Amino acid sequence: MAVRIRLAKFGRKKHPIYRIVVMDSKSPREGKYIDILGTYDPKRKELLSVYPEKVKEWALKGVEISHRAKAILQNHGIFKEVIPKDYTIKRVGDYYVFKKVEREKNDGGEG
Repeated sequence: MAVRIRLAKFGRKKHPIYRIVVMDSKSPREGKYIDILGTYDPKRKELLSVYPEKVKEWALKGVEISHRAKAILQNHGIFKEVIPKDYTIKRVGDYYVFKKVEREKNDGGEG
């Protein structure tokens, strides 16, 4: 089961609101979700609420992040808080994941 952070639409007619959610990749857009990470209003281009600790928790578990969800979180500065120093965002297919950066160990035995 591939789990992804993506947008789920709700709201009313002519005024959509999107929840940033964690859900199975095979679920429909308005389908069941595992966890809510935040809420976004596209009309006002405003992030209404967000839980950075939940975003970090799920991303470190290896959850894929959709392009649109990544763009929203990045534009509002959430990724600066969320990404640990030894991790980076890598594109895998159409989605993004956190990958641990492999640092070369220097033994001090240069010669």
